[in-house]
Amino acid sequence: MDRKRRKSSTVCLTRRRSFNAINFIFTSCVLIMAVQLASSNFTARINKISADLHKALGVALEHDGPNYTDLYENVTYHSVDLFNPKGMSGLYNITNMFMNVLISKEIYPEGFIKVVNGHLELGSFQEQWQTLLTHYAALISVLIILLIFGVLMPICGLCFCCCRCCGKCGARSKPFDKKGDLCRKICLASLLIIAGTLMLFGVVCAFVSNQHMQDGTNELSGNLKVAVKDADIFIDATENQINMLFSTNYKEFENLLFLTLDTCSSIVLDQLREYSNATALTEVVNIVNGLDGIKSNLTFMRGVTKYLRQQADDLRNGLEKVKTNLLHILMECESTLSPCSELYSNYIQQLHVEIDYNNLPDITKELDQLSSVLDSGIKDTVQQGQQAFDSIKDEINRTIGSEIPKVKRAVKQAGKEIAAGSSNVTATLTKVKSVLHDYVDSPLSDVDVILKKYSPYRYYIGLGVSCALLLITLCITLGLICGVCGKRPDAYSDDCCNKGAGSRFLMIAVGIMFMFAIVFVIVTVAHFFLGILSQRLVCDTLRDPDDNQVVKLVDDVLNLKQTIGLDVNISWVLNSCNQNYSAYNVFQLQGQYDLNEVVNYIDKFEINKTLNELTNQIHANTQIEILSPEAKQDLQDLVSSGIANINYDKFIDELTNNLTSADLNFLATKLDELVVIVQEKLPNNLELAKQLTKCARNLRRLQQDFIVPMTKKAKESIEVALNLKKSLNFGKDSFEEAINDLIEELEAAQSYLQVNGSKTMTEIATDFGYGVERQVRTYLYRVVNNTKDKVGTCGPLSAGLNSTLIATCDKILLPWNGFWFSLMWCLLLFIPTIILSVKLATLYQKYEPYPGPLVEAEYLYDAYADRDNIPLNSNVSDKRSKQKNKKKHKRYERGSYGPDAGNEHGIPREMPSGSHYQDARYADMAPKHWDEFPAGGPPQYQRAPTEYERPPPYYYPGTEQQ
Repeated sequence: MDRKRRKSSTVCLTRRRSFNAINFIFTSCVLIMAVQLASSNFTARINKISADLHKALGVALEHDGPNYTDLYENVTYHSVDLFNPKGMSGLYNITNMFMNVLISKEIYPEGFIKVVNGHLELGSFQEQWQTLLTHYAALISVLIILLIFGVLMPICGLCFCCCRCCGKCGARSKPFDKKGDLCRKICLASLLIIAGTLMLFGVVCAFVSNQHMQDGTNELSGNLKVAVKDADIFIDATENQINMLFSTNYKEFENLLFLTLDTCSSIVLDQLREYSNATALTEVVNIVNGLDGIKSNLTFMRGVTKYLRQQADDLRNGLEKVKTNLLHILMECESTLSPCSELYSNYIQQLHVEIDYNNLPDITKELDQLSSVLDSGIKDTVQQGQQAFDSIKDEINRTIGSEIPKVKRAVKQAGKEIAAGSSNVTATLTKVKSVLHDYVDSPLSDVDVILKKYSPYRYYIGLGVSCALLLITLCITLGLICGVCGKRPDAYSDDCCNKGAGSRFLMIAVGIMFMFAIVFVIVTVAHFFLGILSQRLVCDTLRDPDDNQVVKLVDDVLNLKQTIGLDVNISWVLNSCNQNYSAYNVFQLQGQYDLNEVVNYIDKFEINKTLNELTNQIHANTQIEILSPEAKQDLQDLVSSGIANINYDKFIDELTNNLTSADLNFLATKLDELVVIVQEKLPNNLELAKQLTKCARNLRRLQQDFIVPMTKKAKESIEVALNLKKSLNFGKDSFEEAINDLIEELEAAQSYLQVNGSKTMTEIATDFGYGVERQVRTYLYRVVNNTKDKVGTCGPLSAGLNSTLIATCDKILLPWNGFWFSLMWCLLLFIPTIILSVKLATLYQKYEPYPGPLVEAEYLYDAYADRDNIPLNSNVSDKRSKQKNKKKHKRYERGSYGPDAGNEHGIPREMPSGSHYQDARYADMAPKHWDEFPAGGPPQYQRAPTEYERPPPYYYPGTEQQ
């Protein structure tokens, strides 16, 4: 049961679909037939015009306004927005990180500085000293450490110098290395190399930073002037854009609008002509006006036909005579000369006139009928319809003549208001420019003078400090080179680069560090304080103005609203310029010139009202006759005249063919060649040559007198025939069809105007008013949108500010901070460098290497202690002997055991390098009493310039132990 139901429902659905498809096909066929049977031309055209009416009217009115002059000028700015650190970016980054550790970007504790009545007031130091101390704790700590370091270094250096003068602090050492001295030398030299390398890095950074700082200082004045110049260019360009928008563009808009109003009647009439399909009237008028031209062309073709017929007959007769003469002449010589026979058979026998111009159509009848139509007054009858249609335009002009001036006055009032607003804006920009120069020009000149006068002093101070640090580094480097690569010091060697020289170089570096540390600290502290202050007050403020304390203070102190009348603050100006906002938004000019009011000018100045009054006055009588019965009959007579039935193709085909079967000039050339042959081979037959020459001359005359002008006339006639054939059809299959279609369209247009003309004119007038209003609104919105978004975009001003920051913060302040950081870096390395240098210098002073455990044992006891090494005549209690022994002891402090070293334990004494132990076997025991004589010896004795008191032999350990 369910299956039957489903089957029946499926059958019903299929039948319903089939019925719907049949209905659709039938309806489509009916519509197609209706369209074909209806007045197809007029219906299709009127539908198309109805659909495109608003578009056509928009084109006529130029709804989007004229082609406005572009606001943007080709302005060139000179600001540089790129900074090249020249390889010092690492130092600058480290310096900035160090400054961020020392002090935050908040310059002062919140609430310490306030603005009261436009003046800065500081808080109480007594009440807020703890807050200030906490805020600046790291900065103060660094300053105190640097100052303490600078004060203590000379004092420590003085104490160290006194200690060295007393023979302590490494001034004197044992002449031989101890067991671990070699390892100490290697370790201390390695550490000193590291310290010296780090100091050299600081020295190089100091030199480069100082030079970059001076280069930036020298370029500062020029860079600032470029930035100010770019600011002037920006303000001037903005003023030009405003003038272009509010003045030039307004003139362009006003001219177009007034032209539209003045041609209101023509625009309405053209739209009415398009809408009613009365354009056929224009085509008919153009056809009728072109009948004179058609008649003149046909007259020309008839004249050419008659001319060609006459000329063709004359050409045929002349050519027959020449042909007959040539045949007779050539028959005489063909038996004797083969060229005569060839010319006779190939050319002369076939020579004749190809065209029979009697076959050209005779157009006299058509021309007479066309003249009859023109004489009947077809022009006047058609012009009457044109004049009747044009009378609508005159009537519209009369009705709207009093309304158009009202619209113009309303638009001019709005234009004056716009011009006044633009004057306010340009005046404000001029004021901004004036204030900018007031605040910048004088300080910029002073800065230029100050920099030129005093910046060299700072440069040379920095250069001197850098050179001093370089000298320290150089002494350390030379000390290390001599200490590592040089030989041991030797009294008998003249080697100046031994380890003793390295020791002295190191001590020179230590002395310079002690002496000039206070100078380095003073220069470092001065640069340190000014650099951090400038970085936080200027650079960080301008590059990050959001929630910046300095920006807030400047805003409160300057109060731009009172100064230049702008309700803005510096942070807003900087941020909006960085985002390339327009000048209207950057300077908040809505208080000076509210753009929202511009859009309401249409209502404010009653432009809408006057336009409505204007469109209400657009009306005229459309009960007109654009195609009278007489004009219709004349057009039908024009079709019956047969001018379109002329066989123009026959003209073209007949006139295209050549006039003769052979080129006459070519035949004349052949005859000239034959004359030469006859003169050579038949010199006795001169008459034959003369007759051939005469025939050649006749051929050339026929070519020049008949062929050339006839060919020219034929080409002209062909061109006329082609034009007539193409133009008389008017895009249709035939002239008759074109004229009949135009008659139908004119009758339909006339009927439409009489029935629906008034209604259509009202619609056109309404659209016209809307189009004029749209022109006004388009310009007003152009003013609003361009002023808000495009006029005076602040990107160039931001680029100028960035260029200024690059010239000051990047090219001067970054090297400035890098310079003091380099000095501080070197100062931190002074203490380890001094310690390492003093220890190494002490080790480099030793004359002998480590002697080994066996030899070292000899130093620890007296090898000859069992012998009597006391003089026989000495008296222990003798005062003189004590004094002598004391002097000898002093002489032998740097050498071996002296003669007074005769105790039983054999206590060792220092001795000069190269000497052996002071052996009692070689001592003269007899008292000499030389202390009573000058120079400590007998008369005429001169002390030798050496510290040795006895002749060799000395103990010499050998070169292998050096």
